[in-house]
Amino acid sequence: MKSIFSKVGGLLLPVVLALAAASPAQASNLGCGGGKLVLSVSYHVINDVDTGVRGNNWAFDTYDRSVRVWRKGRGRFCSASTYGGEFTTIAGPSPGGKTTLPAGVRGTFTGSSVTTFRGTFAAQGAPVRGFLGSKDFACTSADQKGQCSGTWDWLRTYFTGISRFTYVRYAFSYHAMENGKGTWSDALVRGKIRVSGDIRPSKK
Repeated sequence: MKSIFSKVGGLLLPVVLALAAASPAQASNLGCGGGKLVLSVSYHVINDVDTGVRGNNWAFDTYDRSVRVWRKGRGRFCSASTYGGEFTTIAGPSPGGKTTLPAGVRGTFTGSSVTTFRGTFAAQGAPVRGFLGSKDFACTSADQKGQCSGTWDWLRTYFTGISRFTYVRYAFSYHAMENGKGTWSDALVRGKIRVSGDIRPSKK
């Protein structure tokens, strides 16, 4: 996914990486643990961009995202997101930076992320449960992730006074299905970013 920003969330600030491990009891909410569920929504995204290890935009993404947020205490929150969709490559460096891709390699991806932050929950009439519809991020290959003209930021839609935004963990896996081959994985595990594999053209 994956520059270390509030990526699909939209905060245009570097985020702190937190050291944490989920217990089996936490698996159902990706490790957020106990607390009051204040937000449980999902939405469909089209025309988002994806970044690789070189910081380049390597693909356009279409995906479904779910977002759940628990209040852990006064002003403290944990969010858990899941992602599932498809990618289409942009001509240029591959996500793993090991080769050059043509435009038009297609595939699928899945992922999850957990973040913690401080702020004030302020939905201001926005739905806090259910499907929110489709969001066209309207990205071009030249746009910076999170700064596309149509980027929708769930965090700033539902919260004010946001601070201490931290990625606890994330994991994404991409698999080429058409005009290419390979699997690329990108994860934050126990405070360390781990990448493996790559997406390659069919002929390499």
